Amino acid sequence: MNIIKSNFCLLALMAVSLTVAAQTNPYPEENDPDAYAKVVKYAGQKPLINDFVTTWIGDEPEDELTGQLYDMWQNYKKNKPLGSNKKITVDAKNGFASFDITYPPEDDYEGGKTIVEMVYWNCSDGKHKVFANSVKQFDGNKAVQTEFGGIYFGIYNNATHKIYYNNGVQSLGFDKEIKTGKEGTDEYPVITYDLPQVGKDIKAVIHYDNGSKKDVLIKWTGMKFDIQQ
Repeated sequence: MNIIKSNFCLLALMAVSLTVAAQTNPYPEENDPDAYAKVVKYAGQKPLINDFVTTWIGDEPEDELTGQLYDMWQNYKKNKPLGSNKKITVDAKNGFASFDITYPPEDDYEGGKTIVEMVYWNCSDGKHKVFANSVKQFDGNKAVQTEFGGIYFGIYNNATHKIYYNNGVQSLGFDKEIKTGKEGTDEYPVITYDLPQVGKDIKAVIHYDNGSKKDVLIKWTGMKFDIQQ
């Protein structure tokens, strides 16, 4: 009987511990059984930016942009030419990578560019990493909003090696709207995000129709971001 009571108490204690852990987890998407996650495969003691890029792009591109990134990344890893209009930068020391695709002028099209940046931060809890992917697209020198543009996040768990896809709302501090100064009007300026190759903070850039720009600092606090506005 004492053994049964002891086992019951142990199970109850485990249940309480799991509940408390779930409530205190800074990234609740990990507790969602339906959350989309991938295992990050790597060699060595910890994943590097190359491993995150490979996992994030995946091996079955679902759209035109991801298809281009996939082809570029495969050629980069095999030391094959990327093409005169394409460039990849990998800074393993700072956990940063970028893809640049330039579109030359043609007929009435003045040319443009797509810039994709990826970076990760080590979290202060020692248990997670935050991965970010920014997509910026330009016609000439003018930023344009497309279905691909914006910033996207992943939450990596050091213990499970899984990266959970996260849109940055709430748990990462992106529930605070970036004010453009055009609220209440029909004008919706394009916002692009510059990810840091050096440093910790993100710079949001508001592009207005008249060609002017405004920078907004988004500070990394160790676990999430704080929009300085």
